[in-house]
Amino acid sequence: MRIEANTAVRPAAPAQQAYNPYAAYPSAGTSTVAAPAFGSDSFVPTGYVPYSPNQNVAYGQGKNLGLRLLDKTLGIKSSYIEAAFIDKTPHNPMDIEEVDFNLHVKAAEVSVSDVDATLTLEQILREEFAESGKPMPIENLRVAFDPHNQVRIEGKVKTMGMRLPFSVSGQVNVDTAGQIRYDLGQAKVLGLPANGLMKAFGLTLDRLAKLRTPQDGYYTEKNSFYLNLGQTISQIGSAPGLHAQVRGVRTHLGSLQILVGDTPEDAKRVIQEKSITGPAYVKASGGHGYIDGFFLKEGDISIYDRTPGSPLNLNATGGMERTLQLHKGMVGISDQRFEELIKEEIGDSDDLTDIETSLKGQYAKVSGKLFGAIPISLNMTFSPTSDGRLMFTASGAKALGFVPLPSGLVSGQLQKVVKGGEPYGKGVALGQMSGMDLGYVRNVYHQNGYIVLESGK
Repeated sequence: MRIEANTAVRPAAPAQQAYNPYAAYPSAGTSTVAAPAFGSDSFVPTGYVPYSPNQNVAYGQGKNLGLRLLDKTLGIKSSYIEAAFIDKTPHNPMDIEEVDFNLHVKAAEVSVSDVDATLTLEQILREEFAESGKPMPIENLRVAFDPHNQVRIEGKVKTMGMRLPFSVSGQVNVDTAGQIRYDLGQAKVLGLPANGLMKAFGLTLDRLAKLRTPQDGYYTEKNSFYLNLGQTISQIGSAPGLHAQVRGVRTHLGSLQILVGDTPEDAKRVIQEKSITGPAYVKASGGHGYIDGFFLKEGDISIYDRTPGSPLNLNATGGMERTLQLHKGMVGISDQRFEELIKEEIGDSDDLTDIETSLKGQYAKVSGKLFGAIPISLNMTFSPTSDGRLMFTASGAKALGFVPLPSGLVSGQLQKVVKGGEPYGKGVALGQMSGMDLGYVRNVYHQNGYIVLESGK
């Protein structure tokens, strides 16, 4: 499924510039008001993407995020975003890390580095010329963002058996149709000014580039280049379908900032929200998706950053950068992720080392070395406590594979080494697990390869 822009691609009159929210809301000092822990009250989690019952849609809101849309090519950073993730393969869980989704950006400010812009432009041109069967005439391409909405493009053009270095500079703005518009400024070939020569021979950017198919999402007209962001990204082979109504752009040294909003009011809210000081986070609602070893279904969750000096990367794996807070819904923990959580929960204790786990249909099989030397194995059975915490009890403990161990000894050692645990009957109760807030645990289900928690009062 591709997400098309609501507005048809059309040239806008050069004299008409779109309303620039950046002018109305200049960059301000950082507010001292802390962001709500579970996101802003302005977030509306449902309603702006109509979908059928068999579709899988998750709504999200976040601050200071990183998201890679094209592998090794296009990554974005967002100071604030509200978006709907629409599953490309609704018969399977949505995979955030593998970009298995289409994206409707309701409101956001995103930035793109000039390095990623260069790589993405190269990919677009390669696909364009590969489709036409013609060799690509440009090499050594480089896009550079400078302050005051200035953009430079440099490279070498192959013509008449020669490779001629060229550079063009110009200004980037947004037109009334929500297209990003690049107006040609100074052009040079072999380091020599070429604008006069172009004018003398009646040459324009359109006559040179000959990009005249707006349905591709980009085209030239006179000395301007127009880009429909959503339509262009949507047509790149491995990219998500993208709906993003651009409301404003501005450049800094090395980066392009793009302001997106379904409505002008959405764009204004972005500028207000991003100025509020708070931790990097994601709030997500609904859907059925996979992220970093967790399968989430029809839940309300928050993900918080553990490394506040850098953006919270949604495509990252390993779990060390983020912590999960489950408010309601179901979360399935994979075998590999469960083993990582158990190891982190037990920490650096010498009482139980070399831990390995295997999730079975009725319990979790755990093996390791007791006191760092004696091989042991045991079964962990998980269940909810009466006050909504997750608890586990150990049974069937054996040393050296065949020597039964007293249940009291094993339970005592587990109660001792589990960092966030508290003795509860013959087991250990957890309100959190390796920094993951489990919410109010209602039910626990064992499956081969997974343990599934259901939370919410």
